[in-house]
Amino acid sequence: MNRSIALGIGIVAALAGVGLLSKPRRERIGSLVSSRMQHRMEHMMDKLPENAPPKLVMTVLPRLREQNEQILALLREQNALLRERLHEPT
Repeated sequence: MNRSIALGIGIVAALAGVGLLSKPRRERIGSLVSSRMQHRMEHMMDKLPENAPPKLVMTVLPRLREQNEQILALLREQNALLRERLHEPT
Protein backbone atom coordinates (compact mmCIF):
# COMPACT_ATOMS: atom_id res chain seq x y z
CA MET A 1 0.00 0.00 0.00
CA ASN A 2 2.79 2.44 0.92
CA ARG A 3 4.57 1.61 -2.32
CA SER A 4 1.52 2.36 -4.44
CA ILE A 5 0.99 5.67 -2.60
CA ALA A 6 4.64 6.63 -3.11
CA LEU A 7 4.41 5.63 -6.77
CA GLY A 8 1.21 7.65 -7.18
CA ILE A 9 2.80 10.69 -5.55
CA GLY A 10 5.83 10.30 -7.80
CA ILE A 11 3.66 10.13 -10.92
CA VAL A 12 1.63 13.16 -9.84
CA ALA A 13 4.83 15.09 -9.09
CA ALA A 14 6.28 14.15 -12.49
CA LEU A 15 3.11 15.23 -14.29
CA ALA A 16 3.07 18.48 -12.33
CA GLY A 17 6.73 19.05 -13.24
CA VAL A 18 6.01 18.48 -16.90
CA GLY A 19 3.07 20.84 -16.68
CA LEU A 20 5.15 23.52 -15.01
CA LEU A 21 7.85 23.21 -17.62
CA SER A 22 5.57 23.33 -20.63
CA LYS A 23 6.92 25.23 -23.62
CA PRO A 24 5.09 28.55 -23.06
CA ARG A 25 6.18 28.64 -19.43
CA ARG A 26 9.80 27.79 -20.33
CA GLU A 27 9.74 30.57 -22.92
CA ARG A 28 8.46 33.06 -20.35
CA ILE A 29 11.07 31.97 -17.83
CA GLY A 30 13.74 32.14 -20.55
CA SER A 31 12.74 35.64 -21.62
CA LEU A 32 12.67 36.78 -17.99
CA VAL A 33 16.16 35.42 -17.37
CA SER A 34 17.38 36.87 -20.66
CA SER A 35 16.05 40.35 -19.93
CA ARG A 36 17.51 40.26 -16.43
CA MET A 37 20.91 39.24 -17.79
CA GLN A 38 20.71 42.00 -20.41
CA HIS A 39 19.91 44.58 -17.72
CA ARG A 40 22.79 43.43 -15.51
CA MET A 41 25.19 43.47 -18.47
CA GLU A 42 24.18 47.02 -19.38
CA HIS A 43 24.63 48.07 -15.75
CA MET A 44 28.08 46.48 -15.62
CA MET A 45 29.11 48.10 -18.92
CA ASP A 46 28.00 51.51 -17.63
CA LYS A 47 30.34 51.15 -14.65
CA LEU A 48 33.41 50.42 -16.82
CA PRO A 49 35.82 53.21 -17.78
CA GLU A 50 35.62 54.49 -21.36
CA ASN A 51 38.87 52.84 -22.46
CA ALA A 52 38.01 49.39 -21.06
CA PRO A 53 38.37 46.63 -23.68
CA PRO A 54 34.72 45.43 -23.47
CA LYS A 55 33.47 48.96 -24.08
CA LEU A 56 35.89 49.44 -26.96
CA VAL A 57 34.70 46.20 -28.54
CA MET A 58 31.07 47.22 -28.17
CA THR A 59 31.75 50.56 -29.90
CA VAL A 60 33.75 48.96 -32.72
CA LEU A 61 31.26 46.16 -33.50
CA PRO A 62 28.54 48.39 -35.01
CA ARG A 63 31.10 50.07 -37.26
CA LEU A 64 32.46 46.70 -38.37
CA ARG A 65 28.94 45.48 -39.10
CA GLU A 66 28.30 48.59 -41.21
CA GLN A 67 31.56 48.12 -43.11
CA ASN A 68 30.75 44.47 -43.72
CA GLU A 69 27.36 45.43 -45.15
CA GLN A 70 29.03 47.93 -47.49
CA ILE A 71 31.57 45.33 -48.63
CA LEU A 72 28.81 42.78 -49.23
CA ALA A 73 26.83 45.32 -51.27
CA LEU A 74 29.89 46.08 -53.41
CA LEU A 75 30.57 42.38 -53.94
CA ARG A 76 26.98 41.76 -54.96
CA GLU A 77 27.16 44.63 -57.42
CA GLN A 78 30.46 43.32 -58.79
CA ASN A 79 29.01 39.82 -59.18
CA ALA A 80 26.00 41.19 -61.04
CA LEU A 81 28.26 43.13 -63.42
CA LEU A 82 30.44 40.06 -64.02
CA ARG A 83 27.37 37.92 -64.74
CA GLU A 84 26.14 40.52 -67.25
CA ARG A 85 29.54 40.58 -68.93
CA LEU A 86 29.62 36.77 -69.15
CA HIS A 87 26.19 36.64 -70.80
CA GLU A 88 26.94 39.37 -73.37
CA PRO A 89 27.27 38.11 -76.94
CA THR A 90 30.77 38.73 -78.27
